[in-house]
Amino acid sequence: MGKIRPLSENLIGKIAAGEVVERPAAAIKELIENSLDAGATAVTVEIQEGGLTSIRVADNGSGIDESDIRMAFERHATSKISREQDLDAIATLGFRGEALASIAAVSRITMTTRTAASDTGLKVKNEGGRITDIQEIACPVGTTIQVNDLFFNVPVRKGFMKKAGQEASAVHDLIVQLLLSRPDVSFRYISNGKTEFHSPGDGQTATALQTVYGSYAMKFMKEVNDHGNGLIIKGYVGIGENGRGNRNQEMFFINGRVMHNKILNEALETACRERVMIGKFPVCALYITIPYEAVDVNVHPNKLEVRFRDETGVYEAVLSAVLMALKEKDAFQHPVEMTLSPQKEKASDRMTEVPVQAAPAMRRPLPSPDESVTVSRTLPASASAISPAPKPEPVYRDIPPKPAETINIPAAGREYAAPTVMKENAEQVNTILSAVRKPMKVFGALFNTFILVEYEDQLLMVDQHAVHERLLFDRLMSEHTEKAQAGQEMLVPVVLGVTNAEQRLLEDNREALESIGLVVEAFGEKDVAVRTIPVILGEAQTKDFIRDVINDLQNGKDPTFEKKRTQLLQTACKHAVKGGETLTEEELRSLLDTMIEQKVTPTCPHGRPLVVSISHRELDRKFKRIQN
Repeated sequence: MGKIRPLSENLIGKIAAGEVVERPAAAIKELIENSLDAGATAVTVEIQEGGLTSIRVADNGSGIDESDIRMAFERHATSKISREQDLDAIATLGFRGEALASIAAVSRITMTTRTAASDTGLKVKNEGGRITDIQEIACPVGTTIQVNDLFFNVPVRKGFMKKAGQEASAVHDLIVQLLLSRPDVSFRYISNGKTEFHSPGDGQTATALQTVYGSYAMKFMKEVNDHGNGLIIKGYVGIGENGRGNRNQEMFFINGRVMHNKILNEALETACRERVMIGKFPVCALYITIPYEAVDVNVHPNKLEVRFRDETGVYEAVLSAVLMALKEKDAFQHPVEMTLSPQKEKASDRMTEVPVQAAPAMRRPLPSPDESVTVSRTLPASASAISPAPKPEPVYRDIPPKPAETINIPAAGREYAAPTVMKENAEQVNTILSAVRKPMKVFGALFNTFILVEYEDQLLMVDQHAVHERLLFDRLMSEHTEKAQAGQEMLVPVVLGVTNAEQRLLEDNREALESIGLVVEAFGEKDVAVRTIPVILGEAQTKDFIRDVINDLQNGKDPTFEKKRTQLLQTACKHAVKGGETLTEEELRSLLDTMIEQKVTPTCPHGRPLVVSISHRELDRKFKRIQN
């Protein structure tokens, strides 16, 4: 007797449920997407115990007609597509036609629904995938689905569920994604009887973001609005204090639905590299409109992963759009405001970005463009003998001071080009200082680290090391960007083992690699011979560099930029004045002059702020001179 036999419909349903409904959040996602496809403008989601015991999704959509009630619970039944060609241009959220059937197969469902054309609605009960009752009922237009006892008939799957709190957290993250994907829909989310948030559904992305993150976070959001390579890209990117410890808050919406793709993450993070701290990740809600035939959303049953036909084009478009949003510079006019008064807020919410109205006037004439000021970094030899033990280093000190080393701070008036990245086409920011009107007082350096400046109604604190590091880094990047890369011929070619795909990748990019001094030839079926290696900043690269090149090529990046940037960053950090070093008044003023004149990026290359401010009002509040 044969061993292969067909599965029962009951077992097929449970298997399908296992693929689609892996946890409560997955079931809720399917139900909400059905609501949105039904034209709902208001959706309420209510859960108990993380959705393990109870899920309720109610909408004001079009409802389900009586003639379609039974078919709605059938597998592979849908109103979204009718022919094979429709798969190439899917514009709706749910299309497989098995969401409701899969959820019903592993739970007890009660659904009430009514269309606008009907005077009464219908109440349908389904248990374990079998309809047990249908009756008329008075209800509003739309659909409400109550899901109880999820996985009651699949105890093995239920045993793999996490604690209720963890499942509720997953539902919360899901609602955030859907809320941001459709700011024109009002979402209400209730967990264990408590309303977590309620969005107005006014169609404004900024309002939806504020519902999720709060008004404070919006001050660190930069609006994105650009197009290129067939894409339209809009939304917001959160930098500075909005930085997170993981990528969970990097959200991309492709044609209205949240999607995951590493190309998008890489483009975003490359553009924001110097605007968030090292080890942190930006926040974003980017809405990408792309022709449906240029994207494949049917990669995985959960419909979260996406593939693009032209990944390089997508990378370039997103990178350029975000760079354009962050192109404004001038650290002096974009300080980070420090709040002294105790407030009921998160630790990460204690600072906010505020604009300064105009650039300040200095107390002395600006140097001529050809002038430069020499900053002596020599520390007194007898300092340790006559001074008490040094205090712990300030937070922003990267490298201990070195004695007897002298460098030049470029004079104010000279224009620096901003650092460039692979495929960056964003226009450079004009660095000519505008007319100066308002006075500025410089009091010196606090702890020989933070330059204290009074400007208008603010006390500004400027990190001398971070500012000088930024100036040096920008200059070095400008000087080395246009230089051609030299190559050093190997006395004995280095043979490196690669895969067939990697070998083809190197061959396809042969001309580009030779232009940077890297000559690689096929050597057998799974090896390459490295005959010439690039010389970057005067240093010949090792064969390990080839692995980095392959990785960069796979990700659409410049194969030498990262290496060059890292070395230049180390150089700038090493030669910048350090926190704790004593600078003369003239040197402090020259550093401020140059920072203002160049209108530099508000952060150092590591992502730390250059300028922090405390308002006059905040000081009055702290000293009880005012009560609010």
